[in-house]
Amino acid sequence: MSIFSIFQKNQENFFSLGATIGRAFNRFLLVFVASLSLSVDEFGIFNIFISIYFFSRLFSENSLNLPFIKFATDGKNDPALVTFQIIILKIFYVLVVSSIILLFSNFIIEYSGLERKRLLFYLPFMLLALTFYMFVGQVLVSQLLMRHLFLYELLNGLVFALFLGVAYYLAISFSTENLLGIFSVAMGLSALVGLFAFRRFINVVNQVRKGLMWKIIHYSKFTVLSGISSLVILKADVLMLGYFRTPHEVGIYGMALFVNEAVNVIFDSVLRVCLPKASALSGKADDAGIRLLFRQSVKNIYIGIIPIVVVIAIAAPTAINLIYKGKYDDSILLIYLFLASSLVKPVGYVAGVILGATGNIKLDNRNCWISALLNVVCNFLLIPTLGVMGAAIASTVSFISLTILHYVSVQRAVFAKSNR
Repeated sequence: MSIFSIFQKNQENFFSLGATIGRAFNRFLLVFVASLSLSVDEFGIFNIFISIYFFSRLFSENSLNLPFIKFATDGKNDPALVTFQIIILKIFYVLVVSSIILLFSNFIIEYSGLERKRLLFYLPFMLLALTFYMFVGQVLVSQLLMRHLFLYELLNGLVFALFLGVAYYLAISFSTENLLGIFSVAMGLSALVGLFAFRRFINVVNQVRKGLMWKIIHYSKFTVLSGISSLVILKADVLMLGYFRTPHEVGIYGMALFVNEAVNVIFDSVLRVCLPKASALSGKADDAGIRLLFRQSVKNIYIGIIPIVVVIAIAAPTAINLIYKGKYDDSILLIYLFLASSLVKPVGYVAGVILGATGNIKLDNRNCWISALLNVVCNFLLIPTLGVMGAAIASTVSFISLTILHYVSVQRAVFAKSNR
């Protein structure tokens, strides 16, 4: 089989991978510039803020991602009506989340280790730019327009890189505040360009359907709960490190997370294609097709991550020492632990997406919360004595538990049907 034939057969996955790399490039560039220009302590504060940002975007943005794609692709609803309900809810969710953040800003500062209250005033603008930016991407994903999504993500990366270059040329300091501002403006401008460029794919019926909106809200409640638990697994360690230890240790831990982002690119690219396909197959009651999709998605993730894990394991110690002049050498052992845990994740991540796409969101929610509570308990017990290593161990244990729970659940709730 020729290379062209392979590309033709798997072009959705290739373009999804390209789009994910484009989005990851923005995060990578942001964190890389921050790690180079900031002190270890300030980089720790930067990572604490990013963790708070991820928790905030969960409520304002991520909670609507799965409902948008599910209801727009399941064949039971008019996608144009779904899009309009989503637009209204996105604006409403951003306003509510921003108000809560500002109202409880003193509490957040006290218990997160963030130290600077003014950073929280950036969050509403970041969330607004994000939800605008993600809306265009979600429309493209729901229609499996992966080539267009790739171009959209590439555009954002180029805009962000250009803005950073201009800031460097004008001798604007790369402080935490300035980096966050540049990142947000780049997202907002990219969203405007994307909205114009892909307007023919954005079909909207300006009509409120209370029944449909309440279905989306109801479904988003479960995605919020699952998302909270997922973020507890992913980000609670950073915030608990900020509470129990010092920003310096958070900075060391943040570097290990940053290096591991290269592996997460593969997860995101495969799952982005898996979600709408699983939703469509679920609408057709094609359980055998879902089983095949599960196996292929897991296989694709392993094909992608194994070479990356090997390269990072070999190159990370030397690269970190050369680039950062020994500033982050303490993160190397953590990197190896995260790489090992990433080899456990594929089955659990794909199973979780299958559960959500097939309407078994309650099972996904239950499993995520069990693992999240386990994560918090392990962090509480291990961080005070073991510091960053305790946080890494807690995350690894929670990922293993989530994989087991998701796999058992998808076998019983979905795959068992195709065996009857």
